[in-house]
Amino acid sequence: MLFTISMLSIFLSGFAQKKKEAYMDSLYVDSIRNIEYQLEGLSYRIINGADKVERITSCYYFIQTLKKALKVPNSFDYDFTTLKTVSAIKPDNDAFRMFTWNLLLDSGKYMYFGAIQMNDGSDSLTLFGLYDSSEYNRDINYGTFDNRHWMGALVYQIHHYKWKKKDYYITFGWDGQDAKTNRKIIDVLWFDEEGKPQFGEEIFDFDGDLQSRLIFDFSDKSAMICRYDKNEKAIVFANLMVIKSRRIDQFEEYVPDGTYDFMKFEKGIWRRYPMMFENRGKKAEDLRRF
Repeated sequence: MLFTISMLSIFLSGFAQKKKEAYMDSLYVDSIRNIEYQLEGLSYRIINGADKVERITSCYYFIQTLKKALKVPNSFDYDFTTLKTVSAIKPDNDAFRMFTWNLLLDSGKYMYFGAIQMNDGSDSLTLFGLYDSSEYNRDINYGTFDNRHWMGALVYQIHHYKWKKKDYYITFGWDGQDAKTNRKIIDVLWFDEEGKPQFGEEIFDFDGDLQSRLIFDFSDKSAMICRYDKNEKAIVFANLMVIKSRRIDQFEEYVPDGTYDFMKFEKGIWRRYPMMFENRGKKAEDLRRF
């Protein structure tokens, strides 16, 4: 099984490439739509396949088929709306699109895959594969990782902002850690001088501790709110508490306590503050927005 997954990583490396097109295919929409039907079936089997062989095989063919779709000219403007188990989202400046999806393993854990498609115009294609290294990365709260050492997750929101003429992208991801716990990851994506993606920078001030990313582990029986809110201009997340265990590392016992903390952007740093909605009676409508 390890060999098969390693082979998937090798094939995923084909994302890091650039292809120039000398002309525009007037039928590109129909071409991608036909490929999308194949992707839809494959993406379903990645999650719902009867055994690991079917799921891994489907993931391999999904990678190859997605590469084929994105090679079609103007593919960046095509919305893959039928892919229900694959996240495909863009920041507000349309600089790139991030695809993420997961592969269910027999252990009950997920392995994550992804790709960043850059918006280079209709006549070019630049893609970066994302390699899930969550199990192997060290110093995960403080390290900066490239696309080959990505903290794998299903990315469900991207918040773009500028600081000192540099673009930053806060990514919000969900990770089904194991049979008992889930994880939410707040990370920051930026591009180096060579235009390559980097994840993590010590810009999150969590009670005086500067971290490169924020990681929240909690019970899989709970739902944790964690996202950027445009109205509040803040990162809002549920505060977690332990319900039974006295051990702080017993993450299956962590659940939201009904309050919300937040982070405000101040001079290049995101700073944590407690209790965004201290008066819950007056703020009931705001709470529903999250």
